[in-house]
Amino acid sequence: MTRFICIASGKGGVGKTTAVVNLGTALARFGYNTVIVDANVSTPNVGLHLGMHNNTKTIHDVLTNKSSIFEVMYNHPNGTKVVLGKLSVWNSRSVNYDKLANEVSKLNGACDIVLLDCSAGINSEASSAIKAANELYLVTNPSLPALTDALKTIELAKSLGTEPKGIILNMHTGKDYELSKINVEEFLGLPIITTVPEDERVKRSLTKKRSVIEAFPNSKASIGFMKAAARIVGQEYKDIAKQGLLSKLKRLLR
Repeated sequence: MTRFICIASGKGGVGKTTAVVNLGTALARFGYNTVIVDANVSTPNVGLHLGMHNNTKTIHDVLTNKSSIFEVMYNHPNGTKVVLGKLSVWNSRSVNYDKLANEVSKLNGACDIVLLDCSAGINSEASSAIKAANELYLVTNPSLPALTDALKTIELAKSLGTEPKGIILNMHTGKDYELSKINVEEFLGLPIITTVPEDERVKRSLTKKRSVIEAFPNSKASIGFMKAAARIVGQEYKDIAKQGLLSKLKRLLR
């Protein structure tokens, strides 16, 4: 049974797409057949993060009845499969967002996990991505504006029947002006599954068009995202990392 997971945020700029590409990379390393879908149709960025912005067929072609979702799926060197979005703003005008859930559901049984990069906010575009998933994880920063908007997204998910599961607390510095982890969990009513520290290597990895896990595997941010992926599949990071290495060796031997 395929898990459909929406990675959402209440506002832009909190590192949602960075979280998506790194979670996908981590899950693939752990041996899970993972598909990343850029469901942020109006402002897609997954391709920019992964160096795949020149691919011709995208989710826009699926939502305008020009292609099937399997025809727009590309293999990435990080081990994931990726469904991209078109960068041009004009391409989003004729898109039927209501088709997204039905089209994404066709991936059921074809992979282990589908990660949907959701549009920020609580608009109809974000709703379409949330409805396409069974569970949702929030990416947020330890600031009051980010948490306030994240809370709105949690309420939207609940109203659409998608279960909010946890928080990825991103760009954490530990400064005294930030809200504490306990405050964040109490405010949002969800557990923090990982804390990803502020790390300049995240920005460096973007210039390399690679996930930080690929570019700087031993960085603090990489380990934070790897721990999040482990929590999502219900395992300890150390245990699942060993399993992923064994799975990789088995595939090489085959």
